[in-house]
Amino acid sequence: MKNVTKQIIIHSAFGVYILLMLWLMFGQRLYHELSSPNSVWMQNYWSEFREKLNIVPFETIALYTRSLFGGINRAAVVNLVGNVVMFVPLGFLLPHTAKKAKKFIGCFVISLVCILCAEIVQVFTLLGYFDVDDLMLNMIGVCVGFLLQRPIFADR
Repeated sequence: MKNVTKQIIIHSAFGVYILLMLWLMFGQRLYHELSSPNSVWMQNYWSEFREKLNIVPFETIALYTRSLFGGINRAAVVNLVGNVVMFVPLGFLLPHTAKKAKKFIGCFVISLVCILCAEIVQVFTLLGYFDVDDLMLNMIGVCVGFLLQRPIFADR
């Protein structure tokens, strides 16, 4: 495959991935909040904000891990595995779309800043949660994606 064609495919895949992530993180929740006749959104902003904020490392991970000992818990699996898997494409594609992300540290820092910003926007808009455990799991996904892309694109 020619290099230009490969770059078009990579950039297109990255664009589709970013749009999908924006929908998953914000769009579907905003649509739900705006279309729900019983929405309590913004009625008590700061109490909602506190409920959607977790800055205690490993609290959510421990909660979901403990729940798995009682059998397969769908919510736990989706949270733990999903937060990793959803960000593998970022680590896989980012090094091929941003020059500063070609090396691991650049990819790591750019991804961390982007994910941190998304988590902050989610909690301040009350469209999601800020969970430090999600941030850690997301970054594991980024690292896995970065490691997977290395042998595939070794010619770069």
